Amino acid sequence: MADAEADARARSIDEAISSVLTEVEGISELKREQRDALKAFVGGEDVLALLPTGFGKSLIYQLVPGVCKKLAETEGSSLFHGVDKPIVIVVSPLVALMEDQVKEAPKFGVLASQLGKNNEEILQGNVELVFGSPESWLLNDKWRDMLASPVYRKNLVGIVVDEVHVTYKWGQNKKKKRGPAFRESFSRLGELRSLVKEDIPILALTATADTQSRERVISMLNMHGARRINVSPNKENIRMGVVKLPNDKLQCLDWVVKLVRDNGAAAPKIIIYTRSIRTAGKVHIYLLAELGPDAWVDRDPDERTVNCLIGLYHGITKPKYRKHVVSSMNGNGNCRIVIATNALGMGMNFPDVSWVIMYGPPEDSEDILQQIGRAGRGGSDVNAVLYFHGVQLIKVDKAVKGLVTTSPSDVFVRFYIASSKKALSVWNLATDAVHTVTGHANVQVKHVEHLSHHLNPS
Repeated sequence: MADAEADARARSIDEAISSVLTEVEGISELKREQRDALKAFVGGEDVLALLPTGFGKSLIYQLVPGVCKKLAETEGSSLFHGVDKPIVIVVSPLVALMEDQVKEAPKFGVLASQLGKNNEEILQGNVELVFGSPESWLLNDKWRDMLASPVYRKNLVGIVVDEVHVTYKWGQNKKKKRGPAFRESFSRLGELRSLVKEDIPILALTATADTQSRERVISMLNMHGARRINVSPNKENIRMGVVKLPNDKLQCLDWVVKLVRDNGAAAPKIIIYTRSIRTAGKVHIYLLAELGPDAWVDRDPDERTVNCLIGLYHGITKPKYRKHVVSSMNGNGNCRIVIATNALGMGMNFPDVSWVIMYGPPEDSEDILQQIGRAGRGGSDVNAVLYFHGVQLIKVDKAVKGLVTTSPSDVFVRFYIASSKKALSVWNLATDAVHTVTGHANVQVKHVEHLSHHLNPS
């Protein structure tokens, strides 16, 4: 009897999903893992979904209100009985992510807003996707009280934690120094469960998390019997190079200067990641100095920001300038090279980034995957290169240290995070992508299999 009821419930959810998809323009079907996550979450299960960058993680929760409405309207269905307007709350780490998702929501027939905007509509339960930071949800009495209000007790159907890997990266002081963590509220997100009805499920989403990190997420969010949905983060169209420098030499970026000087506004889009705002500033100043007037479209004598080919994006970049950089990388501006910290990462879906350069090794392998994942979204073959010198390895984890020390000399590798059937010619890859473009010779080709072992979902 119980099995029959479960089967009927699963069929109802499947039918509701299919019905909603007929009403969404441009999406005829979901990937299997998207559908599995959506079904489990709507069915009341806690879900931890590890899905690669560009896979469509946000689509899962964007469809939830519509699916719940269909189920509430289905004759004879017990699912969401009495729910008038399904509400999903979304915990998001960055304002830019929230703004993008709010803009995108109408495509799915969903009304979305951020805490602090359209407050009356949010409080009355008229907003179906409600976005907010951990600090807003946990530290602001207005929003805590709202979750306990009759309208939310009746209509809240789920909690989503987007980019969940930052719950432990930002929420805990890994160095065990005195004082609070960078954003301590991330470590307290499990408290949300005490503010809502007991049976409200949690959907945790990220592109990267190793085995240990997954267990930490499940523990921190108080997830119960979580359904785990994993897709390998392998990117078959990305090749990655690792180049050891004798010291902190910015001259390794001179090939970028040449690309911009030769091609101007037609130069390929490149993101240069650095570990700190200070280093980002140094790289930015270096490129502008080397390029001189060539840093501006048509050597603009007024050197207007709108015509600058070199951009800067980090945690304290002014919002107006951030928007200019993001707009350019999305094809609506002249900026071709962006020097950035990790602030330019999560949720950014640029269609045609050709190169990702890591000037200095990222702290951990999850950051490597996040940064590399900004390139090749359109499916074309793209490249990544990591520059490092020995002192920088003091502040990285074992996986990153293993990656950059596999060879004593320059290494150019096919980026293997899982076995791939597709590979470019090793010889052409080495000579064309490295020697001709970057000027780095003495190339060795190697697979990065230890990253596969460390991060490949199991």
